[in-house]
Amino acid sequence: MSTIKDVAELAGVSIATVSRVMKGARNVSPKALAAVNSAIQLLDYHPNALARQLKHQHTNNIIVIIPDISNTFFHEILLGIEETAEKNNMHILIADMHNKPSIEEYYLKALMQKEVDGIISLSANVAQQLLKQAANNFPIVIACQYLQNISIPSITIDNIKASRDICNHLISTGKRSIAHLTALPNFLLYQDRLNGYTASLKENGLDFQAGLIRYCSPSVQSGYEQTLSLLDSGQQFDAVFAAGDTMAIGAIRALRERGLRIPEDCAVAGFDDIEMSALIEPPLTTIRQPKYHIGEEAMGMLVSLIKGEPVQQPNIVAPHQLVIRQSSEKQEE
Repeated sequence: MSTIKDVAELAGVSIATVSRVMKGARNVSPKALAAVNSAIQLLDYHPNALARQLKHQHTNNIIVIIPDISNTFFHEILLGIEETAEKNNMHILIADMHNKPSIEEYYLKALMQKEVDGIISLSANVAQQLLKQAANNFPIVIACQYLQNISIPSITIDNIKASRDICNHLISTGKRSIAHLTALPNFLLYQDRLNGYTASLKENGLDFQAGLIRYCSPSVQSGYEQTLSLLDSGQQFDAVFAAGDTMAIGAIRALRERGLRIPEDCAVAGFDDIEMSALIEPPLTTIRQPKYHIGEEAMGMLVSLIKGEPVQQPNIVAPHQLVIRQSSEKQEE
């Protein structure tokens, strides 16, 4: 998208001259007028009406940044955000990152230019210096994740405890060699889930085996491929804990393809309780997050920031629930 600066550079004039031309001022030479109009036409430049609003005037628009909108985990969170926004006469604009951090940076800059009133980010994988700079002056809330050493209102669950809970459950059913599918550790929530996994092993006197860790993208296909990799490696394991349900669903496919019984030969557990988790065969044991509540609270915090009001509880830890289904359930004798 072209800017007024681009127009000025192409026309060989100052930004002030471009501004005068756009306002219809008469104190512009014919040569400069022609150059500016030509540059505007060539660049297809359209001044942003939102950006021209007064500095303290609200747009009533907020951006919700989503890592990947195809992941159904985010849909109920969006519903909570949207319904709370409507109650406050605000509109949400959805920005799908496609797991590309540079897109998040683009929308943070849009906020800093006052094109929107605030941002809720369901991702924290962005240049932290830019995020810190933006959060010092503009309304930003992080949901489902958090950042260390940066004071930004957030809502998430205790991912370490949730992972410990689900691994302790697997161990209680007699499983002793638990493989772990996770995403890259630069995402704090996945690092926390890995930490919960290792803590559970230690608490139960089980050895940590680096060969049982596999790094995936959070997708069914990646979970499937990495589980096949585990099976082909010769490593012995009797359970798979995936840090996301999509990865766990891929693991189930791989195990069944190789003729393994679930949970008798290998149990499987996931994380997030997406809709598909209850529908696959066998139904997936997982951690349920209060998704609608997370969206509702995140939007409530953002509304307070936009209004200049203090956020009563700036860092909320929402409750989680262990949902036990047939993918790990101890079988009757």
